[in-house]
Amino acid sequence: MFPKFNDSLKKLRRAGVKVFDVNSSRRICHDSIQLASELCGTSADVIAHITTRDSSVNGLLNQILAAYEWSDLKNFLVITGDPYESKQAVFPSRGVFQTDSIGALKAIDWQFRKNLARPLNIVLAAAVNQNEHDRAKEGKRIEEKIAAGTDIFMSQPVFDSVQADELFKFYGEHSARPLFVGVWPTLNLKTIENIRAGSVEGVRLPRKEYSELISSFTDENELRRKSAERTIGLVRHIRSSGKATGIYIVAPSRNPLLLLPILKELL
Repeated sequence: MFPKFNDSLKKLRRAGVKVFDVNSSRRICHDSIQLASELCGTSADVIAHITTRDSSVNGLLNQILAAYEWSDLKNFLVITGDPYESKQAVFPSRGVFQTDSIGALKAIDWQFRKNLARPLNIVLAAAVNQNEHDRAKEGKRIEEKIAAGTDIFMSQPVFDSVQADELFKFYGEHSARPLFVGVWPTLNLKTIENIRAGSVEGVRLPRKEYSELISSFTDENELRRKSAERTIGLVRHIRSSGKATGIYIVAPSRNPLLLLPILKELL
């Protein structure tokens, strides 16, 4: 493993981080299952994202089985995934997409938990998009994901207590499965503007939160301080609600070490 990456991992674990969530990217970078398998070798608990964008269903099954047998990787977040952007694609394709996340969940659950004499001890996670405009449609998808074999759900990030409470109400109407709530510290102006502009699929920054962050902006350090305070307060609100099994925090600017001051206050 790269020395710099390993050093970051050690710092985060010393800060109290218990689980690492490895994203699948539509950019040309890491492979989520391969990286998650490497992290398992450090005795870390890991959740690997898998998507129907990048592989056929048979390909996904092969990858999961190999990671489980070789690295003891047990936790998988199954998502459909955003398609490749044509301008970024090396080959002119939007992705594989033999099925969506529900179809993939069914295949994984059947192949590895129902169709084996010795079922794999895996945990299947699925996404809940509480920001979907068609709430009835999203509620139905949650229920279909449960029927397909989902054990836990992970939400889209929330940015204030109002969003968190709305999530709990909506989710509670459709599922009693464990819920991991996402929180995204908005530590720089570019991230704020990108989220507000709708550049991040399924993520919504409330107008009030956006206005307060922008109006209080004097320099990058001040923005980081205020955003960190908001994140700490939000995590405490989610904890006190008793409605979340866990909380995952998105690494700002893809740099998880920026979370260390926040983690110090929370863990």
